[in-house]
Amino acid sequence: MEVDRLLEDLTDFALANDKQRCFPGWERKDVKRFFLFHFHQKTILFVRVKGKVVGFVTWYRWNKDEIDPEVPDDEIFGNPPPFREDGDLLYISDVVTTEPRVMRSMGVELAKRNPDYGEIEIWGTRKNKKTGIAERVQYTERLLDFINGGSKNG
Repeated sequence: MEVDRLLEDLTDFALANDKQRCFPGWERKDVKRFFLFHFHQKTILFVRVKGKVVGFVTWYRWNKDEIDPEVPDDEIFGNPPPFREDGDLLYISDVVTTEPRVMRSMGVELAKRNPDYGEIEIWGTRKNKKTGIAERVQYTERLLDFINGGSKNG
């Protein structure tokens, strides 16, 4: 029951706050399934303040050589490579926050759960503001270092 309530809370929060960036046109049941998938895979972090969800981040760990280069950037999640706990690529999927310091706390925990982030590639998919097309982007470890306040130890 507690997990179902959490999934409902995350789904409510996502649909109310993602501005159609993470789940454009998704049905509620599909957003809830997405969170259940990440919950079981242990690739989701969320923050609650006074019992209310105020942010979440999801990610994937993949081996770069298992990504099909023919899959368009905005469709990688429709046919993703298999999850690899020790994969050589950290793919930050979705981030939504409504409170100022939430991203830092999630970044600290994301780095703790992926302590090798300085030795692997970090990717994401972001919509190009000029073209409106989703494209893969590569980040450096400095992204998580910056979020963490400048140090690998948080």
